[in-house]
Amino acid sequence: MSIITLRNNTNEVVRLAIFKMPVLTPNLGTCAWQVATPPVGGVQTIQIPSDFSVFAQYSADPNDPENLSCETARVPFAETTAAFTIDGMTSQDRSASGAVINQRFNGLVMNEVRIQNNYNIGALTTIAQNGDAIYPPQVIWPGGLFMEDVRSSFYVAVVAQFTRKGQRLVQEEISQTQTEVLEGGVITVTGSMWKGYSLTAS
Repeated sequence: MSIITLRNNTNEVVRLAIFKMPVLTPNLGTCAWQVATPPVGGVQTIQIPSDFSVFAQYSADPNDPENLSCETARVPFAETTAAFTIDGMTSQDRSASGAVINQRFNGLVMNEVRIQNNYNIGALTTIAQNGDAIYPPQVIWPGGLFMEDVRSSFYVAVVAQFTRKGQRLVQEEISQTQTEVLEGGVITVTGSMWKGYSLTAS
């Protein structure tokens, strides 16, 4: 596990979103993996886990597939090359059925995390670090495939005071300050809400 350090060199309370930019599916957009508020004149450290997890939400009623009342177990993985399938499962006494995520070790594509939905309805699927989504959750329709390269760096940007982790980020807002940060790096924010903010990486 590594860290990134956020340094607030302003005289204001500043909210900083930490996020990843999707590489293979750029139209997916971005969401705040974490939102930090380093103290005025101080620093805050964010731990970056080395492992990931994947899980899906789905409906218990095939006639109402948008009612995401069920969630699969979270399947952890540490590799940046991985493949998963969302499969149907029925209990031994056939009294219950649902979806399960299985990790596969055939058909791997180097540096891609691939998730295929073999279930009979769409599933809202999340790739997470430390339990929180690093990309906006994606509905994978039956027979559909989602893939992404999770090796990409984290970015930091100043966001509005009401922004929360997991929230979709507005490109027009974050593009003004978004700055790449390497693991172990430091991001320093300067400026003010009146004159604008600037982020520098070191």
